Amino acid sequence: MSGLLSKFGFAVEELKPKKGGQPVHGSSIPLILPNDLKYNASTGAVEKIQDEQRATLHGVPQALELLEGIEEPVSVISICGPCRTGKSYILSRLLGTADAFALGHRMDPQTFGIWMGTKVLRGKDFTIVLLDTEGIDAISASAGQDASILVMTILLSSQLIYNSLNVPYKGDLEKLQCFVQLASGITVKKGKGQDVSAFREFFPDFLWLLRDVALKMEDDDGKEMTPTEYLVTKVLNGNPNAFEESKSDKVGRAILTFFPSVECAILVRPSGDTEVMKNIAQHKDNLIPEFNKGVDELTETLLLKARTKKGYDKASTVNGVALSIMTKGYLKAVNDPNAIPALDNTWQNTIEVMRGRAIEEVVAEYNKQMQAKVAEATKNGIPLEEDGPSPDKKQPSTLMDLHNAAFKDATAMFVEKVGHFGISSEKQGPQERNAVVDQMQKRLVQREERTVEFVAEDGIIQKKKGSFVTGGELHQYIQANKQHSWSFCQELFEYLFDPIRKHALSPPSGYDFKQLMKELDHARQQYNEQARGPEKWVVLKEMTKTIEKMKVDFEKIKGYQKEVLEEQQKVQAAEVKAKEQAREMQQLINQAKDREKAQQETLQKVLQQNKEQMETMKQQETERLRQEEKKVQELKDARREEQAQREKDRSEREHAKMMEVMMGMQQQQTEMNRHMLDMMGRVMEKTAAPPAPPPSKCPIS
Repeated sequence: MSGLLSKFGFAVEELKPKKGGQPVHGSSIPLILPNDLKYNASTGAVEKIQDEQRATLHGVPQALELLEGIEEPVSVISICGPCRTGKSYILSRLLGTADAFALGHRMDPQTFGIWMGTKVLRGKDFTIVLLDTEGIDAISASAGQDASILVMTILLSSQLIYNSLNVPYKGDLEKLQCFVQLASGITVKKGKGQDVSAFREFFPDFLWLLRDVALKMEDDDGKEMTPTEYLVTKVLNGNPNAFEESKSDKVGRAILTFFPSVECAILVRPSGDTEVMKNIAQHKDNLIPEFNKGVDELTETLLLKARTKKGYDKASTVNGVALSIMTKGYLKAVNDPNAIPALDNTWQNTIEVMRGRAIEEVVAEYNKQMQAKVAEATKNGIPLEEDGPSPDKKQPSTLMDLHNAAFKDATAMFVEKVGHFGISSEKQGPQERNAVVDQMQKRLVQREERTVEFVAEDGIIQKKKGSFVTGGELHQYIQANKQHSWSFCQELFEYLFDPIRKHALSPPSGYDFKQLMKELDHARQQYNEQARGPEKWVVLKEMTKTIEKMKVDFEKIKGYQKEVLEEQQKVQAAEVKAKEQAREMQQLINQAKDREKAQQETLQKVLQQNKEQMETMKQQETERLRQEEKKVQELKDARREEQAQREKDRSEREHAKMMEVMMGMQQQQTEMNRHMLDMMGRVMEKTAAPPAPPPSKCPIS
């Protein structure tokens, strides 16, 4: 079996609970249970709830958690059908074992609700999940509950196997009214008229598996038919001459209408030994070779037809997380007598939940990156420049550089996470495709329009509109960096100005106004060279205010010139204001460029993701059709070879028979010849003259 799986690129892997989750017992776990049963995670057993009457279904959190660990697209193979027909065994064999799912050998069914294998078939493009279901004729379930289980199974599946014993007849279909009820139990589009043909786009492929079949399938003329031909023409197709459509005709029409493909496969009885049949899981080597061969062929068929489960929107696929959310949504609708599961509504709700989760995950990743990047860039204690070119070669990155890198990674991560949601058929424009990514990006960066004044080269004050960061995750890093810059620049300012303050309060011998101006110029020069961060010029304004307060002390210094000091302060104040305006203007320009660049890159990512998604699905479908054509050709070749061998065998049998007849004829001829010779001898004896008497003897005289 492992060789067959690897042939199609699959390997068996065990699902693991999320970090901190409880370990799962056994190789299968209930995904959905009736309300009168509960799952004991500690023991892995299903327990009866006392005095509870079965009425609804509920999801098992531990199984849903396992599903949510599958982030890649999934393909779901489910099996349903009457109790005690070997459903669980078939799924187990798909995993390469015989007892991955509990096998029932008693009159009471062993499977309640819907069970999921804790092992999956992991492939390159998608992961196959296996679901086993309660028998549709379980003693403890009503017809309505059977229908609910069937509805849930169909809604979750990519391939549905209906498993039953022996070749079905039209009368057998009357027991399957739950298929007819699908038309009233599910709707494709909420609030719209029912179009049952639309189900074919979203329903799973249907495979009727006939068990313990030994009879040949023939048409009315005695010509041999394939199982699928027999099922479709002899069982499911209604009687065109009937005056009224029978219950069985309705079931057949429902199956042929709802499902995109309907096929049939057969398996012979595993063994004629009663002891082996009691527990075939323990006697695989004792099973009839033809049965094991049939199981391998069935596995190959299922793997060949396996495809990613589609969502509602164009080019959308379902992963484990989405399947878990959809399960909860469908259960809510199935349990509500006034509600009907709607494919479009459930998909939209699933997308909303997954978008919210994806946004939170991406925001957490962005913060993780930003915290690490900022910590590394400021490990020397120097704050970052917010934007523009960095004046320090040792610290070339600005805060916006770090943000842009993390923002780009976050966007790519988000597009990858939501790419499988596909494109709504009603909304296929670039703006609609980009809207969900824009929602995530606004969590990271929020901007608002502002008007900035600046002095142009001709000296005239002009105004320019632009956007500045006012919120989002980035804002907290901007504020933290500003605080760091303020503290750093304030400390530098105090360090540089403290000697001047001391000299002004207590001038040393020979200290005059000229020396004071020289120290002020030197302090400003040192500050300009060493100050860092967005608060550099804000803190420098404090120097001007401090000097203004110190004027009383400066007047005591020898050679004090009030006009010179005031003029210098005006020039420096104008310089600080110009530099601050230039910084804001540069920030405005840079952020506008960053925003435009981010929008273009995001749109390209979204379009590329959608293109790749469409191409991947197209390739998968092409490969699936190629494999199916290959298998059909192989079947034709095999049938041709089988027919040729039959003709050869028939010819040899006829030749042997002819030789036998000829030998018999020769023997008869030989016998006849002998008999004739005998008769002729007897006749000659009767007709011949009597022999002459011997001459008499003369006496001797």
